[in-house]
Amino acid sequence: MQKFPIGDVSEVAPARRGISAFASDSGFNTEDAGRAALVATEICTNLVKHGGGGEIIVRQLNDGNRRGIELLGLDKGPGIDDVGKCLRDGYSTSGSPGTGLGAMERLSQRFEIFSRVGLGTAVLAQLWPDSRQPSAQRLEIGALVIPKPGEIHCGDAWCYTERVEGVLVLGIDGLGHGFAASQAAAEACRVFELEKHRPAPRIMQTLHEALRPTRGAAATLVEIDWDAGRATSVAVGNVQAALVTGNEIKRLAADNGIVGHVISRPRELAHECRPDSTLIVHSDGLTANWNLGRYPGLMQHHPALIAGVLYRDCQRGRDDSLVVVIRRTAS
Repeated sequence: MQKFPIGDVSEVAPARRGISAFASDSGFNTEDAGRAALVATEICTNLVKHGGGGEIIVRQLNDGNRRGIELLGLDKGPGIDDVGKCLRDGYSTSGSPGTGLGAMERLSQRFEIFSRVGLGTAVLAQLWPDSRQPSAQRLEIGALVIPKPGEIHCGDAWCYTERVEGVLVLGIDGLGHGFAASQAAAEACRVFELEKHRPAPRIMQTLHEALRPTRGAAATLVEIDWDAGRATSVAVGNVQAALVTGNEIKRLAADNGIVGHVISRPRELAHECRPDSTLIVHSDGLTANWNLGRYPGLMQHHPALIAGVLYRDCQRGRDDSLVVVIRRTAS
């Protein structure tokens, strides 16, 4: 994952080159990497022209042996009052030909916009080699893992495994930030991969033992069985988790402590989880008092847009940031 700040037009070209290289490193051929560069250029240009600046984030997508890329453009500009009108070729508010958003939609295998007047705009574009859609997935996932400004290493991390009945997710926040925090987070994900078939309380206890030589971490495990209408959680520290169903937000409790140093006996909590519930997990790099009521219609969009909007508006700016949004794909 890479992030490119876009404050003025001079930063568009470096972002385009960086995203083109990212696409090539992800296995895109010259033509497909060029397509990604075109979409990136349009997103960045709109960030400058209409958003007053912002940022574009690129991450890799996986579909078996195929890899795609996801572009997320975020700004806090004036917003768009009629997204549908802006998607039609020929519509422009800046004297341009008015083909940018429509072109991005045609070049992408998935393209979505979420915008609210006065709050800004978030643009999502997913691109795959040969313009072929990925295979159908059981889960829709959006995730951002961003290091503290000025840092290279990120102490936040997450991992997951699909289970027959649903999903098990781990969110990790290594204590502090920088290289030592990233070591703790990496060790937690390594242990999760080894222990992921075990019950969540056992995984948390094993994480505690494995992280003793490290700086330690906050950790939250959430397991969801959508068909049974049940979720369970085991959480230590300040990695927040919430289940969102319609307009209802249920924030999941966590125990005090530091995994790897001091924790009580892992405690598993049970929660109701409807088939249309969405899981949101985030570190304390984001404020905990986010309110989806500010964003009518956001939960109908792809989880990547949900994650992007929460990151844009709720990041503290003085720590690593993690936000993961997962829901079951509508059948």
